[in-house]
Amino acid sequence: MLMIDFIYKLNEVLPSWPTGARRSLTQISELTGTSMPHLIQYLSEGLGKDLEVGGFITSDEAVEAIELLSKRIQPQIEERERMLEERRHFAMRAYDRTMEKMRVMQLDGKWHAAFRTLSYFTGQYEHDLAKDVLISLCSETVRTGIKAQANMQELGQWLQKGVAIAMAQHSRQGIEEALDLIDAYGEFFLSEDSGKGPLLLGNILAVLEEPAARYELWEEYKSLVGQLYPET
Repeated sequence: MLMIDFIYKLNEVLPSWPTGARRSLTQISELTGTSMPHLIQYLSEGLGKDLEVGGFITSDEAVEAIELLSKRIQPQIEERERMLEERRHFAMRAYDRTMEKMRVMQLDGKWHAAFRTLSYFTGQYEHDLAKDVLISLCSETVRTGIKAQANMQELGQWLQKGVAIAMAQHSRQGIEEALDLIDAYGEFFLSEDSGKGPLLLGNILAVLEEPAARYELWEEYKSLVGQLYPET
């Protein structure tokens, strides 16, 4: 992995890394997808000290390493940011065009075509769109897929993707958005006959339980579960 890729990957990990907490180099290697030799090389350079395979660093040290390494390759980072910004603008222009097509298809009742169009577009541009736009797209894809009577496996994939994107923000707002998705579509998945829908919904709720408690949304989580599974 190139140094610039490592910097971006480590930046993605930081929001879920409690301030001052220590993580092993093995954990960081897995979280960033960086081989251990490259990881040790980059962190040692960034921190100005030799690290061992069994070593640990704190979140503050990770920030320190990112800052120093970023300064070292500043021109490369500026070029990548310019390219990413161009891709984001292109994706948003494509988004506006696609949503206009969607409105026409939905008015004409062409739900199957609308679902396929949304599925293709969201999959194509998921790395270039803002997270809030992407979560909204996943939600709209599920809604349109329900209208199109798409199979449960496809619908489940889009619901899971939307929840995963929301949770990846590692914030209270992200968990709120994930709960909103479940609130919007939970009853549909729960009432599905094959058993796949209820199983998928249960798996998602199980994954959301701990983050909901951590971000002080436990009461909202319990209320949603109680709404979906009322006591008889």
